[in-house]
Amino acid sequence: MRINRVEGRFRPDADEKSAESPLGMVATAHPEATRAGVEMLEQGGNAIDAACAAGIAIGVCEPQASGLGGQSIGLIHFGGRTFAVDGSSRVPSLSHLDRMSPGDELVSHRATIVPSTLATYAWLHEHCGRLPWRELLAPAIRSAREGYRITELQHTLLGRSRDDLLTGSASGARYFLRNGDEVFETGERFTQPVLAEVLEVIARDGITPFYQGEIAEQIERDMRNHDGFLRMDDLALIPWPTERPPLQRRYRGYLVKSMPPPGAGRTLLLVLMTLGNLRSGFLAGRTPARHHFLAEALRKAFLTRLDRPFDANT
Repeated sequence: MRINRVEGRFRPDADEKSAESPLGMVATAHPEATRAGVEMLEQGGNAIDAACAAGIAIGVCEPQASGLGGQSIGLIHFGGRTFAVDGSSRVPSLSHLDRMSPGDELVSHRATIVPSTLATYAWLHEHCGRLPWRELLAPAIRSAREGYRITELQHTLLGRSRDDLLTGSASGARYFLRNGDEVFETGERFTQPVLAEVLEVIARDGITPFYQGEIAEQIERDMRNHDGFLRMDDLALIPWPTERPPLQRRYRGYLVKSMPPPGAGRTLLLVLMTLGNLRSGFLAGRTPARHHFLAEALRKAFLTRLDRPFDANT
């Protein structure tokens, strides 16, 4: 089969930037989160267990882009079928346009939506997971309590955000800056004991305290103190994810499935539609002219397609 020829040409490199495994693999934006997923596989968990553990751990190790306050979506293949899990959420009931000031939708307590990440992981664990819930959170708790090494990226982003934290978020500065005002250097160990305590509660009691208990009370109190909109009433209506059919389209003999809205699956399938009209030999070329032509063709196809109905299932 063609896929076997493609995979057969892969070779891992010496620095392990490219790797292979006969049993399973985990890839994330941080080594600690990757390690969390691998631990689940080593303990007999399945891919869902690994994904949940890695996702919760990345919220500890990549706070600039992930965390318990976000939204999560995913494409799942489990039990012989493929489906999308849509964990997109909603704005708080008090959040109306006539109450928003310019910039509130981007930065501030008023930019907060009803977080769905924990509900999505809990749903996946209940329907598809194998290991106990507490085991999925154990690596994240360890990383929060014992700390991890600040990456160069996190150091750079903290430097860019330092002034904003100092002027607009006293709690953010307290938690993410050394002594409340200094940027952590690359390689320094960064601990989050308060986050570890929050995760301990969730590991012990499930997600109920976060949405309908003591953590929800603390969230509302903080929101009121900072003129935010999120309330316990919003959290109590837990934003469980919705199961949706994936978008799919054939590309050179393969059936490709991807995320429906609000994911970017339509864009992926649109690109494949364009590539499907090019000779396979053309795609193998590496000259600058070919790259330029391909980029321009994709741009034009995308702009043209925006004005047409998109049926990605045909």
